[in-house]
Amino acid sequence: MKHIYTLLVLAVFAAGIGIGSLIGLNLPATDAINFETQTVSNRGLSLSPVKLAGSEAQTEPLHAIQQEPNYGGPVERPSPSDWIVENQIQMAPDSVTLSIKNPQWAILADTNSMDPVFDAGSHLIQEVPTSKEQIHVGDIVSYNSPMGFTIVHRIIEIGNDEEGWYAIFKGDNNPTADPWKVRWDMVTRVTVAIIY
Repeated sequence: MKHIYTLLVLAVFAAGIGIGSLIGLNLPATDAINFETQTVSNRGLSLSPVKLAGSEAQTEPLHAIQQEPNYGGPVERPSPSDWIVENQIQMAPDSVTLSIKNPQWAILADTNSMDPVFDAGSHLIQEVPTSKEQIHVGDIVSYNSPMGFTIVHRIIEIGNDEEGWYAIFKGDNNPTADPWKVRWDMVTRVTVAIIY
């Protein structure tokens, strides 16, 4: 019985290919499918449509466009400061141990504000800072927002005004900075490790 089903499946498959071929032979050449090719190159190329099948094959060549190379390279941006030194990390064949004072585990909401650095499935290990001097531009910090919930964003500016120390935060994936100055008493934790 199993062999009969196998033969039946093969017969239907062969019939489908045969019928499809006959239909394709009877189509006029103008019904051929048009598509554009895209080539990755360090030189600019103009894209020309390519025609599949048919007697009127596209023979127009691709033309190179002269472009100036970009020698600028990556731009230096503030990164998180070094909160864990090498002697705080112990590696074994079956484990990794981090010696962190008062470690905290952050649970993330799915806001996409810090994509692609982390998202809802990531695990943040954080430490409670003891002074303002530990906090730097580039650090990813949790703070209590004036809206009544905790936000985890990157510090983009630190300053002092008539009220004292403040930091400006921004989600890496947000178009603008958070709309308030974050004071020292609003800061709760600093991210020291992201586990994916």
